[in-house]
Amino acid sequence: MYWMIKAGIQNSVALLPGPISHRVYYAIQRRFGGLRSIQVEDKLRQGVEVAGHAARNGLEVAGARVLEVGTGRRLNLPLSLWLQGAREITTVDLHTYLRPELVQEDLRQIRDQRGRVEALFGPRLDRARLRKLLVLADNFNLDRLLDVCSIRYLSPADAANLALADGAIDLHVSYEVFEHIPGATLEAILREGARVLSAQGLLVHYIDFSDHFSHSDPAIGPINFLQYGDRAFGLLAGNRYMYMNRLRLDDFRGLYARAGQRVLEQVAAPDSETAGRLAQGQLKLAPAFAAKSHDVLATLNAWLVSRPEATPA
Repeated sequence: MYWMIKAGIQNSVALLPGPISHRVYYAIQRRFGGLRSIQVEDKLRQGVEVAGHAARNGLEVAGARVLEVGTGRRLNLPLSLWLQGAREITTVDLHTYLRPELVQEDLRQIRDQRGRVEALFGPRLDRARLRKLLVLADNFNLDRLLDVCSIRYLSPADAANLALADGAIDLHVSYEVFEHIPGATLEAILREGARVLSAQGLLVHYIDFSDHFSHSDPAIGPINFLQYGDRAFGLLAGNRYMYMNRLRLDDFRGLYARAGQRVLEQVAAPDSETAGRLAQGQLKLAPAFAAKSHDVLATLNAWLVSRPEATPA
């Protein structure tokens, strides 16, 4: 199966010394993987969705101080929020993955697809900021971009132990990051998020519960990885490049409760095809997952908007 070959390659590359490992894996991703082609409009949409969930719960992105957990290789979520008027964005990552050449590629796409970008943001777009951003597409310098867009990039940095003052941010965000972090660490990140959050602030996070190998291997389904016990799956995908905690929505709700987070909005629904296959007994499950409800197992993603219990609404 293709996904097992991919897992074997990732495990092998992860065994290399750190800097060499990162360079090799990046080269593989650029040549054969998900970094071959990125549609920047799809990535900017993440920020539009974050802003929408925040607004529905009483917080406008315009003027907000934002913290992003998990920068990755690009800056599209911080840029999207800045284009919608965010005052400043701090983005943190445990590993230094950010690649200037990818950021420049994204700026050029924004320039070349300006009409689509403007339509995507609609009235939320700060057009003066967009003009400033487009100037940087060809005359590119990462430090200049960070300065112009009020983005502070911290890496290596631990989101569970931030060098930020109490109440220093208004919006704590991530997109497809929490599924890659162990549960105990997530709880610590949420507790630290509560410390640095302002009184009216929000945490807005999008979590992808699906088997990420299924994103590139159509031969397996979105919960294929739930057939394996922890030890077996750790051997297959316990490396730095494809770690997935396999926590389900009920696990996250418990984790949020233990961290003192009050969930204000949950947007999630079971995938009908997966739920149907579970009901028909077509999907094998490891004992740790077999006792869970089909609806929980078939829920493949969720938006969770929360606020610390002790923070006044």
